[in-house]
Amino acid sequence: MATSTTHITILKKLRADTGEENLGSIPLKALEAMDARYSFSSTRVALSALRKQYPECKEFLDEVKKRGPQWKELDESQEPTEAQKKKFVSWSNILEFRDEYYNEMTPIQRLLMALYTYIPPVRLDFTPMKIVTRKPLKLEDGLNYYVRTKKPYFIFHSYKTHAHYGDKKVLVPPKLQKEIDATVPVDHAYLLQDEAGAPWQETRLSQTVARIFKQFHSMNTGVGMFRHSYATKFHAGQLPLAAIKKTASSMMHGPLQSMSYRFLSLE
Repeated sequence: MATSTTHITILKKLRADTGEENLGSIPLKALEAMDARYSFSSTRVALSALRKQYPECKEFLDEVKKRGPQWKELDESQEPTEAQKKKFVSWSNILEFRDEYYNEMTPIQRLLMALYTYIPPVRLDFTPMKIVTRKPLKLEDGLNYYVRTKKPYFIFHSYKTHAHYGDKKVLVPPKLQKEIDATVPVDHAYLLQDEAGAPWQETRLSQTVARIFKQFHSMNTGVGMFRHSYATKFHAGQLPLAAIKKTASSMMHGPLQSMSYRFLSLE
C-alpha cells in the first residue's frame, strides 16, 4: 500500500539512530529516538510504523493511546505547528514559483511541478504508476495507472484511503498532458521510472520534489505542503472543523449533514 515505503524508511532511520535492529526490544530508546528525529505531528506516522512492525510491544500501543487526544486536538485546531509554519508556501506562491522558474527547471522537475499543481495534489501516489493505453479489465493491487489515450486520465487504485473512497478517475488537463508527453517516452512502462526501467520508490519522489524547492527557493518543504497549501486556499473563509462539529452536535446530526443544510446563495 501507499504508506509501506514510508514505514520502511522510518524504521530504517530509527534503527540507525538507536543501533538496534529489533526496535521492539528497546521501546523506550526507540521512542526517544523518534521524538528526537520527528515533530510531534509526524510521530503519528512513526508510531503507526512501529505498531505495525511490532504489534506485540505494549509500550508502543500505550504511547499511541497517550498521544491520541493531543493529535486529535491538533487536528481540530487546524493550526500549523512551528515546523509547518517554517515550511509553508501559499498556493498562489507555489503557482508563481512553478511559472517563474519553468525555463530553469529540468524536464523531470517541470513534470513533477505540473503533476502537483494542475490537478488537486495527491500524496506520493504517482509511483508506482503504470502506463497503459486502455483501462485494464482487472486493476492490480499496489499500482496506480496513467491511461494514455487521446483524453488521458489517471486511475488511483492503490492509495491510503482507497478502502473508503475506492478507485478514483482523474482526467488529465491539457497543460499536464503536454508536460507528460514532453518528458515521458512512449516506450516507458511507468510514469516515473529509473534508468533500469523500474518505478521510482516513494522516497525518490518525495526527495526530488523537496530538492526543487531547496534549489530554487532555499526552502525545506515538499509534497505534504502542496496538500496543506491547496486545502488552505480552497477552504479559506470556512468555519474551523471544531466549530462545524460543535454546531452539528448541537443540532444532533453529523458534520456533513450540517454543511448540506447551508444555503450558500443566502450567506
